Amino acid sequence: MDIFARIPLISSKRRMKFIYWVVLTVLTWFAFAQAQPSHEPATIAGKLADGTGYRINKPENWNGRLILDLDGAAQPRGFTQWLLDQNYAQGGTSRSNCGYDFPQCVDNLVEVRRLFAERFGAPKLTITTGSSRGAFVARLALERYPKLFDGAMASSGGGAGSIATFNSKLDAVWALKTLVNPQSMLTLVNITDVGEENDALGALLKEAMATPQGRARLSLAVAFEQFALWADPRAPKPAPTDYETQLHQIASQFVFANPPIVRAGMEAVAGGNISWNDGIDYRRLLERSGRKEMVAALYRKANLNLDSDLDTLAKSARISADPAALSRAEPLMSYTGRISGPIIVVDNDDPVDAAPLKLAYAETLRKAGTLDLLRLCWVHGAGHGGQTGIDRVAGFVSLIKRLESGKWPDTSPAAMNALAEKLAKETSLRLGSPTFFDCNPPVPLRTWDKSNWSSYKPR
Repeated sequence: MDIFARIPLISSKRRMKFIYWVVLTVLTWFAFAQAQPSHEPATIAGKLADGTGYRINKPENWNGRLILDLDGAAQPRGFTQWLLDQNYAQGGTSRSNCGYDFPQCVDNLVEVRRLFAERFGAPKLTITTGSSRGAFVARLALERYPKLFDGAMASSGGGAGSIATFNSKLDAVWALKTLVNPQSMLTLVNITDVGEENDALGALLKEAMATPQGRARLSLAVAFEQFALWADPRAPKPAPTDYETQLHQIASQFVFANPPIVRAGMEAVAGGNISWNDGIDYRRLLERSGRKEMVAALYRKANLNLDSDLDTLAKSARISADPAALSRAEPLMSYTGRISGPIIVVDNDDPVDAAPLKLAYAETLRKAGTLDLLRLCWVHGAGHGGQTGIDRVAGFVSLIKRLESGKWPDTSPAAMNALAEKLAKETSLRLGSPTFFDCNPPVPLRTWDKSNWSSYKPR
C-alpha cells in the first residue's frame, strides 16, 4: 500500500501537495549531501604535460594547508607521513624530467597546485619544502610566485645557488688534478661523457690517497671547497685534530660530492660551461677557508712545501666560463633574495653542500633587505641530508608558528631541541632524536647572486 495513503483525513489535493514537499525535501537533502566535500582520504596522481610524475595525498580531515615538494610524488614516510597525520595535504612531483631547470621545476609545482585546487578547492596556505635539489627549488618558488607560496623549508642544498656551489667544486677538483696528476683524463667542464668523467675522478682520488704527498694535496684541494670534516654518516665524528681520519672520511664522499652528472646536467640547461677559476687567488682562499691548520699539518707530515704547491696553482692555466651560458644560468640557478614569505633552513655541514654555503644565502637576503624572513637552524649530523625526521618536524612547526603569528618563535638550539622532544612524544612515528646545536662555520669563499649578475669577464 502507498504509505501516504495511511495519512488520515487529508484531501486528495492536500495529499498530493504533501507528497510533493516530502519528495522535494528528500531530493534537496540528497543534492546537498552530494555537494559536500568528501571526508575520505584522497590521492590525485598522474603525469604533467612534460611527463613529470605528480602525486598529492589529501587526508580525511584536511586542514586547508598544502605542502609541495620537488620530490613529493614519492610515497610518504617519516616527515611526510607526519604531515599527513597532522592533516596537511602533501605531495608534489618527481625530479626526473625538469632536471636542473629549476624554474621549470617550480612551474611544475604550480601546475600541481592548480590541479589540486581544481579538485578540492584552493588551499588556505601553500608551503614548499625541499632537500638537496629540492632546496634550490623551494627557494626559487618563494622568489618567483610570492602570491602562491606562503613560506618554505629547505635543507641539504641550494644555499649559495648552483653557480657559486659549482665554482667551489671546480676549485677543488682542478687543484687536485693540477697537483696530483695533470695528465688525468678529467675534462672538468664541458662534460660529454659522464661515465668516463666519473671514472677519471675516482681514479684521481685513488691516486691521491695512495701516498702521504697525495693525501696532503687532497687536503689542500678540499680546503677550497670547505669540505665537511665529519663527512661519513656511517662513522663517528673524528676528533678536531685527527686530520687523517677526517681526510679518509672526506675521501669516502669526495666523488659523490663532486658529481660530474650534475655538472653535465647544468651545462645542458645553460648551453655551456658556467664555472671558472680565472683570476682566483688560491693562497688567499686557503687563508679564508678555515682549513689551513689541517692542510699545514698534513703537508708537514708528508715533507711537502705548501708554498711551492700554492705557487704551482698560481702559475697553472685556468678555466673560463662561457659568458653566454653563464648569463642564461644566472636567473635559473642563483638568487635575487627578493622574497615575501618566511623560510626556515634546517641543515648540517654537508659534504655535498658545505656549511659556509648556507651563509651565502643569508648574505643574499641581507643585500635584498629580506634577512628577517630567514631562520637558519643547524643540526649535528653527518652526510648529505643529515637531519633527523624530528629535526625537520620541529623546523616545520616553527615555520607554521611564524606564518600564523607574523613573528618567529625562539629558534635557538635549546628551544628547538625542546620543541622537537615535545613533538616526538606526540607521535607514534619513529623520527629519531633532535640534534640542534650552535655552529659557526667560516665565511663562504665563492658567492654569486643577483648583485653579481653580468659582471663576469673572462681573463
